[in-house]
Amino acid sequence: MHWIRVTRPRYEQSRRYDGQVGEVVGAWGPENSADGRQGYLVEFADGEIVGVTEDEISAVEGPEEPG
Repeated sequence: MHWIRVTRPRYEQSRRYDGQVGEVVGAWGPENSADGRQGYLVEFADGEIVGVTEDEISAVEGPEEPG
């Protein structure tokens, strides 16, 4: 898949990942979202998979190097 960085978290589930990079592992849309939003399912370094909307993220080249 591809990698994203959470840059503008708007929802509770994505706020704790502000500034972090994760791998997109799927997508979700209005058919399975109570609020009719759409976006990506993203796996972060802690193993959590979180739904983020397209306006909360920016694309990056790959995972962050451990620092």
